[in-house]
Amino acid sequence: MKHLVAALLAIGLPFAHAGTPDAGDPAPGRAIHLDGRLPDGSALRARRTDLPDMTGTAAACAQCHRRSGMGDQEGRLRVPPITQASLFAPGRSLAAGRAASGIEIAGTRTETRPAYTVDSFARALRAGIDPAGRTLAPWMPRYDLDDAAVADLLAWLQQLGPIGGASLRGLVDNTLHVATIVTPDAPAARREALETTLSAWARQQTFGDVRVALHVWRLTGDPAGWRTQLQRQLATQPVYAVVSGAGAGAAQWAPVEAFCEAASLPCVFPLIDGTPASAPAGQHHALYLSEGLTAEARVAARAVAALTTAPTRLQVWFDSDPGRDAAQTFRTTLAPDAPDVQLRDLRLQPVATGQPLAAAGELVVAWLAPPQVRTLLATPSDGRRADALPAVWLSAQLAPPEALDLAPAWRPRVRWASLRSTPDRFRAAAVTGLQPWLRTIGLDPMLATPLQGEVYAAAYFFTDALQRSRGAWSAEHLLERLEAGVNNRAAAGAYLRLSLGQGQRVAAQVGQLQGWAPPDHRTLVPMSPVLNANR
Repeated sequence: MKHLVAALLAIGLPFAHAGTPDAGDPAPGRAIHLDGRLPDGSALRARRTDLPDMTGTAAACAQCHRRSGMGDQEGRLRVPPITQASLFAPGRSLAAGRAASGIEIAGTRTETRPAYTVDSFARALRAGIDPAGRTLAPWMPRYDLDDAAVADLLAWLQQLGPIGGASLRGLVDNTLHVATIVTPDAPAARREALETTLSAWARQQTFGDVRVALHVWRLTGDPAGWRTQLQRQLATQPVYAVVSGAGAGAAQWAPVEAFCEAASLPCVFPLIDGTPASAPAGQHHALYLSEGLTAEARVAARAVAALTTAPTRLQVWFDSDPGRDAAQTFRTTLAPDAPDVQLRDLRLQPVATGQPLAAAGELVVAWLAPPQVRTLLATPSDGRRADALPAVWLSAQLAPPEALDLAPAWRPRVRWASLRSTPDRFRAAAVTGLQPWLRTIGLDPMLATPLQGEVYAAAYFFTDALQRSRGAWSAEHLLERLEAGVNNRAAAGAYLRLSLGQGQRVAAQVGQLQGWAPPDHRTLVPMSPVLNANR
């Protein structure tokens, strides 16, 4: 019910109004707004007339009005902003929302009201009375705040606004500067897709009379020095956000994420394998398309639970540290009644050439790259037919189907745990999304690739979020608009589905098993229901 807080305040210009208090301190005001913590360190308490009281983080203003203070919208239910640009300006009259003729959705009307003063703002917080003397909706909490705490909260809200203060980092002379980051270990194909596609997008993209300037920050040397390089780049050329990027594994990207969080810089959907370890509480500036092998491992584990016939034995093979981590995630995600798992590190226990993988009825889940897969899945030397072979599940990220030319006997037995669309679905989605976009930015639409599709997702959702911000371009509001805008739209083409909720940072939410369709086993098709990838 928290998003029904539509009756608070329509909010913000400087307050030279009656009852101006001594200047407050924005630091404790920030704690009230974001954390629900009072200046003395105790938990904020929110009293409501029709619902249980709330304390601490649950009572924080940001729970409904968001970190940016710009409010929120769910369908017809509007949570108004509480920023400097709206709090002390007169309210605007909006039409009431109606679910049907004669049925008003409570709280959707914003009545014309006088501008708030410091005194009327304090009264609204404490007693739920607006400047016109009207009682605010019962779901708007009432707070026991003394004058000093009100002054601190106002000092913080003064720092919020359409562009987060007096100026917007990266916006200079009608040019919005953005960066993309390339690490030295990024695969060549990713670097090429990123730089070619994103540069073409930046040359064409405008927001009204604001043009985009793209800066490619190419890192060098050991990862230990990357954060310092990025800090130097940002000091030399301030940017508004990092759009996409190219790297290798999640561990190598960790210094980039740490830089983004420390600089409060939105970093949107880089092309990397997975995500760094879970971000500490309160860190939310880095957004990712998927968790990579970790999410594939969860999909595979849930697919085991969906099997109608359990395997007689379950083996999990890997030959790298990322593969080991995926194998462990797979084992811990399995249902309690799943078959026992035998983990096998092929670096320590190699499979002898010509040795059978396993018997019919067994399942081998292998986190291996194409060369190892080709060796293991060679034509059976004992002449066994497909129905006498074990089932083998592979990682679509480590060993994509297009990288393997499997022996005919193995083709019916192999599946891939995948977060991405099948080739046919990707091509169909590209016709309505990626290809027209490539044509618009001056690239050949007939050469569309899944890598370009991922760059497209980053650029599309970034552009969409700014356009939906209606000129309120604070970094926090951009992230909030990204959360609201990423929802299974055409830009998801390379993935089965993308969506973000409040506080989430990984957009690919589902996956499935895919395999070759009979009778010729040449077309990749879904072989399982859509399964949850991230929880």
